[in-house]
Amino acid sequence: MNYLLSAVERVRSWTDEEYGQNLGVFLDEQPMLFSWLLRLSEEFEDDVHEQLVRSSMVLREGFRGMGLAIDTISDLVITDVTTEVVEAFEALEAQEEALDLELIEKVARSPFVHAEVRNFLHQELRSGLPKGSAEQHNLMLVIDILIGCFEEAVEQPGTAAKE
Repeated sequence: MNYLLSAVERVRSWTDEEYGQNLGVFLDEQPMLFSWLLRLSEEFEDDVHEQLVRSSMVLREGFRGMGLAIDTISDLVITDVTTEVVEAFEALEAQEEALDLELIEKVARSPFVHAEVRNFLHQELRSGLPKGSAEQHNLMLVIDILIGCFEEAVEQPGTAAKE
């Protein structure tokens, strides 16, 4: 079963009221991640930013669908994942003259999940993915950071959450 596609369908099926309720729960569960997403609002157009928030909720639903509990994502996890992802992207940039979406997916933490979330964004954005390569690059970077944050926050039985 493709849990991510099921999560996409679930998020798309929410009424405005259900979306608002789930957004409130997401804010309560992941206040630091939500705060990080809010700080990104100046970096992206409103539609793109809104869909990044929705993508986070798709990831949350996908992990839940797999029966994986997610700890609260801390600022430390966000910082560590951001550093790791940025370093991977910079290494790729140093090797390649031009980055395209397929090359970016090859260095993504989870290429399949990255491709599915990118497809979700492409379908949901009113004007499609941003046209400029810098804007696409930044969007793909944020997607990979989001995926990494959720992966790092998967609750491990018998271990304490990262601070």
